[in-house]
Amino acid sequence: MSCPQEDGIIRFGDHISLKHVTTGRFLTSKGDEHYESGSQQQKVFSSEELLGDESTWIVLPPRVTEEEPGYEVGFEDEIRLKHIPTRANLHSHEVESPASGQQEVSCFGNDDESDENDIWKVLQFDEDDEQYDDFWRVNQPVIIRHVQTGKLLHSHDIALSGGENEVSAFEGTDDNDKWAVSFD
Repeated sequence: MSCPQEDGIIRFGDHISLKHVTTGRFLTSKGDEHYESGSQQQKVFSSEELLGDESTWIVLPPRVTEEEPGYEVGFEDEIRLKHIPTRANLHSHEVESPASGQQEVSCFGNDDESDENDIWKVLQFDEDDEQYDDFWRVNQPVIIRHVQTGKLLHSHDIALSGGENEVSAFEGTDDNDKWAVSFD
Protein backbone atom coordinates (compact mmCIF):
# COMPACT_ATOMS: atom_id res chain seq x y z
CA MET A 1 0.00 0.00 0.00
CA SER A 2 1.35 3.38 -0.98
CA CYS A 3 0.34 6.22 1.34
CA PRO A 4 1.23 9.88 0.93
CA GLN A 5 4.78 10.74 1.94
CA GLU A 6 5.75 12.93 4.89
CA ASP A 7 5.29 16.11 2.85
CA GLY A 8 1.57 15.25 2.60
CA ILE A 9 1.51 15.61 -1.20
CA ILE A 10 -0.77 13.15 -2.99
CA ARG A 11 1.01 11.26 -5.78
CA PHE A 12 -0.17 9.00 -8.58
CA GLY A 13 -0.24 5.48 -7.15
CA ASP A 14 -1.16 6.56 -3.60
CA HIS A 15 -3.90 4.69 -1.76
CA ILE A 16 -6.22 7.24 -0.14
CA SER A 17 -9.51 7.62 1.69
CA LEU A 18 -11.68 10.65 0.89
CA LYS A 19 -13.59 12.21 3.76
CA HIS A 20 -16.60 14.40 3.06
CA VAL A 21 -15.76 17.54 5.05
CA THR A 22 -19.34 18.58 5.95
CA THR A 23 -20.66 15.19 7.15
CA GLY A 24 -17.38 13.55 8.20
CA ARG A 25 -18.28 10.44 6.16
CA PHE A 26 -16.01 8.46 3.82
CA LEU A 27 -16.37 7.80 0.08
CA THR A 28 -17.18 4.08 -0.07
CA SER A 29 -18.35 1.33 -2.39
CA LYS A 30 -19.06 -2.38 -2.05
CA GLY A 31 -18.77 -4.78 -4.96
CA ASP A 32 -21.94 -6.65 -4.08
CA GLU A 33 -24.14 -3.52 -3.92
CA HIS A 34 -25.59 -2.06 -7.12
CA TYR A 35 -28.15 0.65 -7.77
CA GLU A 36 -31.63 -0.81 -8.20
CA SER A 37 -32.49 1.88 -10.77
CA GLY A 38 -30.56 4.23 -13.05
CA SER A 39 -27.38 2.63 -14.39
CA GLN A 40 -27.61 -0.40 -12.06
CA GLN A 41 -23.83 -0.07 -11.71
CA GLN A 42 -21.89 -0.54 -8.48
CA LYS A 43 -23.25 1.80 -5.79
CA VAL A 44 -21.11 4.60 -4.30
CA PHE A 45 -22.07 6.17 -0.97
CA SER A 46 -20.58 7.90 2.05
CA SER A 47 -20.11 5.77 5.14
CA GLU A 48 -20.00 6.94 8.73
CA GLU A 49 -17.09 4.56 9.37
CA LEU A 50 -13.85 4.13 7.48
CA LEU A 51 -14.45 0.64 6.05
CA GLY A 52 -10.88 -0.41 5.23
CA ASP A 53 -10.40 -1.33 1.58
CA GLU A 54 -14.03 -0.52 0.76
CA SER A 55 -13.21 3.13 1.57
CA THR A 56 -9.79 3.08 -0.15
CA TRP A 57 -9.04 4.37 -3.65
CA ILE A 58 -5.89 4.37 -5.80
CA VAL A 59 -5.10 7.75 -7.39
CA LEU A 60 -4.33 7.11 -11.06
CA PRO A 61 -3.76 9.33 -14.07
CA PRO A 62 -6.06 9.10 -17.10
CA ARG A 63 -5.32 6.01 -19.19
CA VAL A 64 -3.39 7.94 -21.86
CA THR A 65 -0.89 10.18 -20.09
CA GLU A 66 2.75 10.98 -19.52
CA GLU A 67 2.21 10.93 -15.75
CA GLU A 68 3.84 8.03 -13.90
CA PRO A 69 3.43 6.51 -10.42
CA GLY A 70 5.08 8.77 -7.88
CA TYR A 71 4.43 12.04 -9.76
CA GLU A 72 2.76 14.67 -7.58
CA VAL A 73 -0.89 15.47 -8.26
CA GLY A 74 -1.29 19.19 -8.85
CA PHE A 75 -4.44 21.26 -8.95
CA GLU A 76 -6.15 21.09 -12.35
CA ASP A 77 -4.64 17.61 -12.93
CA GLU A 78 -6.92 14.91 -14.28
CA ILE A 79 -7.19 11.75 -12.19
CA ARG A 80 -9.03 8.46 -11.94
CA LEU A 81 -9.94 6.92 -8.59
CA LYS A 82 -9.83 3.11 -8.63
CA HIS A 83 -11.70 1.25 -5.88
CA ILE A 84 -9.25 -1.16 -4.19
CA PRO A 85 -11.35 -4.35 -3.73
CA THR A 86 -13.36 -4.25 -6.96
CA ARG A 87 -10.81 -2.49 -9.22
CA ALA A 88 -13.72 -0.42 -10.62
CA ASN A 89 -13.29 3.30 -11.34
CA LEU A 90 -15.22 6.14 -9.71
CA HIS A 91 -17.60 7.07 -12.53
CA SER A 92 -20.39 9.50 -13.33
CA HIS A 93 -22.72 10.07 -16.25
CA GLU A 94 -25.94 11.85 -17.03
CA VAL A 95 -28.15 9.40 -15.15
CA GLU A 96 -30.38 10.59 -12.30
CA SER A 97 -29.22 9.65 -8.79
CA PRO A 98 -31.72 7.57 -6.78
CA ALA A 99 -32.29 9.75 -3.68
CA SER A 100 -31.84 13.40 -4.71
CA GLY A 101 -32.35 13.25 -8.48
CA GLN A 102 -28.92 14.83 -9.02
CA GLN A 103 -26.34 13.09 -11.24
CA GLU A 104 -25.50 9.50 -10.31
CA VAL A 105 -21.99 8.54 -9.18
CA SER A 106 -21.13 4.87 -9.48
CA CYS A 107 -18.18 2.52 -9.94
CA PHE A 108 -17.56 1.15 -13.42
CA GLY A 109 -15.03 -0.97 -15.26
CA ASN A 110 -11.94 -2.78 -14.05
CA ASP A 111 -8.17 -2.80 -14.63
CA ASP A 112 -8.71 -3.19 -18.39
CA GLU A 113 -11.94 -1.26 -18.90
CA SER A 114 -12.24 2.49 -18.36
CA ASP A 115 -13.81 5.36 -20.28
CA GLU A 116 -14.00 9.16 -20.35
CA ASN A 117 -16.65 9.13 -17.59
CA ASP A 118 -13.99 7.91 -15.12
CA ILE A 119 -11.93 11.12 -15.34
CA TRP A 120 -12.07 13.77 -12.62
CA LYS A 121 -10.10 16.97 -11.97
CA VAL A 122 -8.79 18.04 -8.53
CA LEU A 123 -9.38 21.73 -7.77
CA GLN A 124 -8.80 24.06 -4.82
CA PHE A 125 -11.98 24.71 -2.84
CA ASP A 126 -11.03 28.34 -2.24
CA GLU A 127 -8.51 29.79 -4.69
CA ASP A 128 -7.85 32.77 -2.36
CA ASP A 129 -6.97 30.61 0.65
CA GLU A 130 -3.23 30.73 1.43
CA GLN A 131 -3.12 27.08 2.59
CA TYR A 132 -2.92 25.96 -1.06
CA ASP A 133 0.20 25.77 -3.20
CA ASP A 134 0.54 23.82 -6.46
CA PHE A 135 -0.15 20.33 -5.05
CA TRP A 136 -3.03 18.31 -3.59
CA ARG A 137 -2.26 17.47 0.06
CA VAL A 138 -3.63 15.36 2.92
CA ASN A 139 -6.38 17.09 4.98
CA GLN A 140 -6.75 19.92 2.46
CA PRO A 141 -10.37 20.66 1.37
CA VAL A 142 -10.69 20.19 -2.39
CA ILE A 143 -13.41 19.87 -4.96
CA ILE A 144 -13.36 17.05 -7.48
CA ARG A 145 -14.91 17.95 -10.84
CA HIS A 146 -16.20 15.34 -13.28
CA VAL A 147 -14.48 16.26 -16.55
CA GLN A 148 -17.19 15.00 -18.94
CA THR A 149 -20.18 16.75 -17.31
CA GLY A 150 -18.48 19.52 -15.29
CA LYS A 151 -20.38 18.54 -12.14
CA LEU A 152 -18.75 18.21 -8.70
CA LEU A 153 -18.42 15.14 -6.48
CA HIS A 154 -21.03 15.85 -3.81
CA SER A 155 -22.62 14.32 -0.74
CA HIS A 156 -25.27 15.39 1.73
CA ASP A 157 -27.50 14.08 4.53
CA ILE A 158 -29.89 12.49 2.01
CA ALA A 159 -29.96 8.76 2.67
CA LEU A 160 -30.11 5.85 0.26
CA SER A 161 -32.33 2.83 0.94
CA GLY A 162 -29.53 1.15 2.96
CA GLY A 163 -29.21 4.17 5.27
CA GLU A 164 -25.89 5.37 3.83
CA ASN A 165 -25.59 8.95 2.58
CA GLU A 166 -25.93 9.42 -1.16
CA VAL A 167 -22.94 10.53 -3.21
CA SER A 168 -23.87 12.37 -6.39
CA ALA A 169 -22.47 14.87 -8.87
CA PHE A 170 -23.86 18.39 -8.51
CA GLU A 171 -23.78 21.59 -10.52
CA GLY A 172 -22.59 24.61 -8.55
CA THR A 173 -20.22 24.83 -5.59
CA ASP A 174 -21.20 24.65 -1.93
CA ASP A 175 -19.89 23.12 1.31
CA ASN A 176 -21.30 19.71 0.30
CA ASP A 177 -18.67 19.57 -2.46
CA LYS A 178 -15.65 19.63 -0.07
CA TRP A 179 -13.58 16.47 0.27
CA ALA A 180 -10.21 15.88 1.97
CA VAL A 181 -7.77 12.99 1.95
CA SER A 182 -7.92 11.50 5.42
CA PHE A 183 -6.54 8.49 7.27
CA ASP A 184 -8.77 8.73 10.39
